[in-house]
Amino acid sequence: MRKRYGIFLCILFMLSLLLAGCKEDEDTQSIKPSEEGIAVSNTGLELGLTSENYPSIDGSTSTLPLVQEIYKTMVVSTGEGEEWLNLPQTPSKTVPSYKKLIAGEVDMIFVPYASQDILKEAETQKVKLEFFPVSTEALIFITSKDNTAQNITEEQVRSIYIDYAIDNWKEIGGPDKELIPLCRNADSGSQSQLDNLILKGQPMNERVKENFVELTMDGLLEQVAFYHNVSEKKCFGLGYTLYHYLQNVDGMTGIGEKLRILNYEGIPATSETIKDGTYPLVSNYYAVVRKDLPKDHAARKIIEWLKTDDGGKCIRRSGLYPVT
Repeated sequence: MRKRYGIFLCILFMLSLLLAGCKEDEDTQSIKPSEEGIAVSNTGLELGLTSENYPSIDGSTSTLPLVQEIYKTMVVSTGEGEEWLNLPQTPSKTVPSYKKLIAGEVDMIFVPYASQDILKEAETQKVKLEFFPVSTEALIFITSKDNTAQNITEEQVRSIYIDYAIDNWKEIGGPDKELIPLCRNADSGSQSQLDNLILKGQPMNERVKENFVELTMDGLLEQVAFYHNVSEKKCFGLGYTLYHYLQNVDGMTGIGEKLRILNYEGIPATSETIKDGTYPLVSNYYAVVRKDLPKDHAARKIIEWLKTDDGGKCIRRSGLYPVT
């Protein structure tokens, strides 16, 4: 009996050591390939990436998954693991990352196209920027799932955000409830896209900016989804975001179930209409560098790699679609 008991304790001891070893491995492996898997290849080595020359990369909130996926692919393939870099966790956001690039504080950024203000700032600083389209994206307009409105037009959006002239959903085919226009802060990617694609140089109405600005993308989604529940008014919120960003967030939080993506000019925003260009507000994410960045710089090598089949797979793993 004692012998069996001793054997049993020995087995438990060995199992505890094994589990402790596994736990230690888990604790030390902070960077892992994505669920779809990243084959340990020679990509990073072939590009000549090392801990010394890996580029400093920044960008928008919506492109952070892409920045992380590139990083994971390159780190795994170089074999240097987590010993020399930390997985990027916090982007500077669109406008601040542009400003960092113009100031020479980073090598490359992944962002929506620059606003007119950013282009003017670059010109003032005598900095020329190079834009390389990486993946497709689209500006979309959203409201609560409980709202019966289905469609919105460019004329209506401009009337709402420039003139603040539409204040009831019934004016655009929705219920007889107040329309609350929500907006983003000026340094966000979605705001840059609204400026470029809709406002086209005209300023947003001050009443909208003063009363309904949301400082984070996730915060805007929550505001649009639940504004009518927390407000005493009989109303629904209107907001805007980026299609693939919403899909990625929805996969983690389920917020998409509370939102309705409005058709734009009668055309629904779907993966298919965005890829084939029939949705009117299709745009791109860009890899942006300063034109004076050396031709053999590691950032430029990553940009060229993103154009390959393997680079396209990396983009898809991040939840985006490569530019075709």
